[in-house]
Amino acid sequence: MNMIAGRALLAFLLIGTSLSGCSVLPPYETCEGTEAAVAELDQLPALDLRPKGAASVGGAPWAGAECVDDTGGAWLSATRFYAFGGTRKDVLEYYGREASAAGWRPVDALDTGPDGRVAVFCFESPDRPSITLAFDSPQDLREIYGKEPHPAALLGVAARTWFSLSAEAETDGSRISCF
Repeated sequence: MNMIAGRALLAFLLIGTSLSGCSVLPPYETCEGTEAAVAELDQLPALDLRPKGAASVGGAPWAGAECVDDTGGAWLSATRFYAFGGTRKDVLEYYGREASAAGWRPVDALDTGPDGRVAVFCFESPDRPSITLAFDSPQDLREIYGKEPHPAALLGVAARTWFSLSAEAETDGSRISCF
């Protein structure tokens, strides 16, 4: 094949695949066939670690697992939200102790940070999905999920602190590191 014919063929393939939405590149991961891995991630014991007195804010979207499929590929996510009568410092001390005892190590220092800082703390394990601890206000939760968090009075705690614990994994259930 001469050079001009080769270039014409390459141009045709690139333009044709771009216009048709197809790609000559390998496809991204999708959520197809991930049900078993989603169910397994949802049962990760670390997601049920919580300080004494922390109440689970159950039901969708506050708890559960799913496969998230966006334009950059797919991954698995499982989350639990908690309302707690103690302080953010109490929560950090608890997870610093208990997550480490369960085999997850904090990636960065667990400090309370300056006021107003949205803090996310990540813990890694060599052979299990990473877990992330995040602090949210009821207002943040309303804005993100468009739903009212369960009133703390119904949970049996006077909530001063709202936090979530989540895990993420590849579509086959293998670990994703924190960063």
